[in-house]
Amino acid sequence: MEELTAYFVKYGLIPTAIAIVGIIILGILKYCNLFKKIDEKWRHYIYIGIALAFSLIATAIYLLIAGRFNAAEYFITAGILFALDQTWYNIFKVTPVNELVKKIVDKIVAWAKEHFKKSEPPDDGAQNSGEETPPEPPAQ
Repeated sequence: MEELTAYFVKYGLIPTAIAIVGIIILGILKYCNLFKKIDEKWRHYIYIGIALAFSLIATAIYLLIAGRFNAAEYFITAGILFALDQTWYNIFKVTPVNELVKKIVDKIVAWAKEHFKKSEPPDDGAQNSGEETPPEPPAQ
């Protein structure tokens, strides 16, 4: 926690938030088992590549918006974001927080599935069978 606080004090809220978003994105990708068909030893490299790409892209966007883009600051900030992302993700992975977050996300997903599932239209005979019904004659 001291590293995150020190980073926040030195660099500010926005880069710290960017690093935390990187951790969240990796967590979501792992939770969804997006790369489950790939062997575990190769998945690790894919996740590192995604984290590195996110750090590079997010740093470029941040520095361009802040008007401070130069090569030295770009590589330093990208390296810091990547290192912070990897450090905090590994801390998250080996602590009980990991299981707690998984349980919370499981509950949220179950709730969302329950409340947002498509409801079946009622079976009212010909309307749902694909047959067309003749229109009602006009009332006289």
